[in-house]
Amino acid sequence: MLTHYIKQKRHYSINATLCYVIIFFTIVFNPSTINAQEKTNKYQQIETLLLKSKKLAQTNIDSSLSYAEKAVKESKLISNDTLLAKSHLQQSSLFIFKKEFSKSDSLLQENLTRNLPKHIKGLTLHNLATIQYYKQDFPKALSLYLEAAEILEQTKKTKQLVSTYSNIGAINASLKNYKNAQTYLERALALSDFNEVIKLQILVNLCNIYYSQKLFEKYTQSIFKAEKLAIKYNSKNTLSTIYTNLAIYFTNEGADYNRAIIYGKKAISLKKELNSTNTINVTYNNVGNAYLKKKEYTKAINFLDSASLDAQGLLKSYIFNNLKESYLGLKQYKTALHYADLKDKIKDSITNEQQKESVAELTEKYESEKKEQRIHILDTKNKLQALTIRQQNYLLVALIFFVLLIAVLGYFGFKNYKMQQQLDKVLLQQKLIKTQLNPHFLFNALQSIQNFIYQNDKEKSSSYLTSYSKLIRLVLEKSDDDFITVEDDKTALESYLTLQLLNYNNKFSFTINVEDSIDEDFDMLPTLITQPFVENAILHGLKENVNGIISIKYYKHDTILYVSITDNGKGFEVRKEDSNRLHKSMSMAIIKEQLKNLNKTSKHFKGDIAISTTLKGTQVLLSFTTA
Repeated sequence: MLTHYIKQKRHYSINATLCYVIIFFTIVFNPSTINAQEKTNKYQQIETLLLKSKKLAQTNIDSSLSYAEKAVKESKLISNDTLLAKSHLQQSSLFIFKKEFSKSDSLLQENLTRNLPKHIKGLTLHNLATIQYYKQDFPKALSLYLEAAEILEQTKKTKQLVSTYSNIGAINASLKNYKNAQTYLERALALSDFNEVIKLQILVNLCNIYYSQKLFEKYTQSIFKAEKLAIKYNSKNTLSTIYTNLAIYFTNEGADYNRAIIYGKKAISLKKELNSTNTINVTYNNVGNAYLKKKEYTKAINFLDSASLDAQGLLKSYIFNNLKESYLGLKQYKTALHYADLKDKIKDSITNEQQKESVAELTEKYESEKKEQRIHILDTKNKLQALTIRQQNYLLVALIFFVLLIAVLGYFGFKNYKMQQQLDKVLLQQKLIKTQLNPHFLFNALQSIQNFIYQNDKEKSSSYLTSYSKLIRLVLEKSDDDFITVEDDKTALESYLTLQLLNYNNKFSFTINVEDSIDEDFDMLPTLITQPFVENAILHGLKENVNGIISIKYYKHDTILYVSITDNGKGFEVRKEDSNRLHKSMSMAIIKEQLKNLNKTSKHFKGDIAISTTLKGTQVLLSFTTA
């Protein structure tokens, strides 16, 4: 079990990581009951081969795979789809253990092409989900597990359903979707009476979920049940984790430091017995922290000194902070100051390293995206040229074939053709414009980050990196979509305005308000349509205003979604050279053309822009109907 760290008021304590065990059943099968007519020697031979493969899976995977391959060959000889699918499932599980995912995926995809019993289809989807989990594609793995669960719920395969529910819960927990994780783990727990070892794993996962949601009554009930099972089955690794978590709970939440110390010492004893030296520092620190809160400073120092041996990174910083507090309690101020300096050096080192990694990662993403965009731009230009050539050829053919038609039919046919031609060109040009937005922004943002780091301004560089990463994620993920949710649009504007506040030294302020009439997760508006108006308000509306205010408001009336963007700038009374431009990356003409095309191509969509301006400010009101 891994560990993570939490800060409590003035003291630091080390919390066990809410680490979630993925329970992957090897999809193997006991000989099933076969109707009298099917109990031939060949069928039993195949079932025997699969049973031997199952027994060898944990001790000799190559021999296990050999038996599974023989079962596949025999199943093909008798043309039995069900036995062949079961043999493929066994093979796929073994390939997953060997991390040969392409081979496993190929067998499972072949299974899905056959008309199979529901439980076999469910298990096939389960194994496909497991492959995606190992590949770190958690959304896809989650989708496949949910599909497998829906099918397995229609069968009586309780063991496999427990495995699937547990994995759904574990993935949701890793994604911090704690309510969903709790729902599926509780379902798995209710069905796990057939195997108390599996029940123990589920209980440990549930304890972490309850702790994350501060459901401490359920947490204590579950963890003491888990303790009893761990003792019953002499599961010392799990028991050491349980005792570590109990020590943390009674230190931070239960405020029972004596019990915290008892459980912490039990955890230390087990870790020494198991030679788990990689995590024992955490447990020593937990016990030391409990003594610190009891104001037994000398005992705290003894455990914290043991914790500091071979400790690294953030853990060492927390240990030094606890040592500082302990020596302060003893009024040994010189020693306390020494540990305070050590803690600060480690924190500075960690911060600098994280910033370097962030800049390196962003630079790599920028270079990669830049190359992709160049290829995309060239491809788009080639498509435009090819489209122009095709359109010219179409025009020539049309003139040849329609010259003899009556003038009225020829006129309407040609007009319709030209309208389609114009729409195709505009759509391709918009794609080209969108791809040209990203490199310019990335270059400026990276320069700003670099300047802050050179100036050693850690607070601004950290804030800038956080807002920048949010904005870049949305741009990269949503730039190809026609619509985004209100939540994503609001997040993009918040990140963008935060970056601009840093650039303009807080010379203006902003507010973003989403009324209750809006469902942020489902209400949609066109992608990237609000940011140019906000950008225009900053660059032109508030250009000479040191107390500028930008107000953004999302609200609905009936089925119409409104976005209001208001500033207290100088309106349209600007210099001549600025009067005809919104911003070179997205002009008003392009935005109107974007809405015009969405009105044509998106069913039930209607968008409009209304702008009102005075010498006291400007309001842009965007309205969208999507149903």
